[in-house]
Amino acid sequence: MSDISMSTPYYSEKIDAPTILIVDDNIDSLKILIDMLEGVPYNVIAAKNGMEALEVVSWTKLDLVILDLMMPDMTGFEVCMRIRERFSMVDLPVLMITAAIIGHDKYKAFHAGANDILQKPYHYSEFMARIKNLIMMKHTANQATRMEMAFLQSQIKPHFLYNVLNTIISLSHLDIEKAREVTEEFTNYLRMSFDFQNTSAISSFKHELSIISSYLSIEKTRFGDRLEVFFDIDNDIDFILPPLMIQPLVENAVLHGVSKKRGGGWIKLTAKKQNRNEYYIKVEDNGVGMASEKRKDLLSSGFDRSVGLKNINQRLKHFCGSELKISSTPDTGTSVSMLIHLAETTENPAALSERN
Repeated sequence: MSDISMSTPYYSEKIDAPTILIVDDNIDSLKILIDMLEGVPYNVIAAKNGMEALEVVSWTKLDLVILDLMMPDMTGFEVCMRIRERFSMVDLPVLMITAAIIGHDKYKAFHAGANDILQKPYHYSEFMARIKNLIMMKHTANQATRMEMAFLQSQIKPHFLYNVLNTIISLSHLDIEKAREVTEEFTNYLRMSFDFQNTSAISSFKHELSIISSYLSIEKTRFGDRLEVFFDIDNDIDFILPPLMIQPLVENAVLHGVSKKRGGGWIKLTAKKQNRNEYYIKVEDNGVGMASEKRKDLLSSGFDRSVGLKNINQRLKHFCGSELKISSTPDTGTSVSMLIHLAETTENPAALSERN
């Protein structure tokens, strides 16, 4: 019986490093792993059972889970399967550790969704190499996902470019001042569409709102009374989030919702601070809507949209462990919402803006 006591979940002092959740019902083993990983250094969270671990997973941005195979309340297999209900093997890697590996356990571990399995006692160098490789895999996948969104967004569609230029030309004969305003908004839209922040991990709500405002101003000029725009945004609200998380949703609402409805319609952007570190975002329209079968396909990789909802959903999972919520009714409209939950130590958006 160990004489070491420790309250869980345990959180190490936050540093600029990957975050690892370790799960083991043996407090001695937890303490050894904590000392080992903090010495690298990594951010460490420690949980002593499966339910405690799943609670951490639901609210925390993690880079890796190290999971003991044999625990009394919920086995490592069960915990891993629950994690895989929300996160793929790339979204959140899982390394299982066990006192003895037999063929059946190894099969069950990989079937449950483990990325790797390691037997105790393990060599420090091998243990650290496997951790490093799994975290590197996750970060490489994250970068690829960010690059995909930047690529999708920076491909200014020919029909959009053609329509905007035609609008500017037409206005130049009728309203020079309005033509100048549209040109300025278009310049801002182009600049931000090719902004280096589109490939960075972090942007801010105000930065995103700027490109949204430019985009909607252009489309409002094009569609006239066929497009109404409403904002329900808390005063002075700002927070960090991955870039290009909201503007593509607004674009989809215009292109696939309102513009396809006879007589047009409206779109609405809502942004609310729910508590100290939680923000609610919703983009809704009263456009053509869609059937439930089509809605289920929205987050699949094969679904053809102007911008990738699957990509946004993946980055939302990476950033704060939440997912897009989509509701839609044919001939009534569509709403897409997300919850941004930030850690206590998350960087201030103003500091980010000054640095960039």
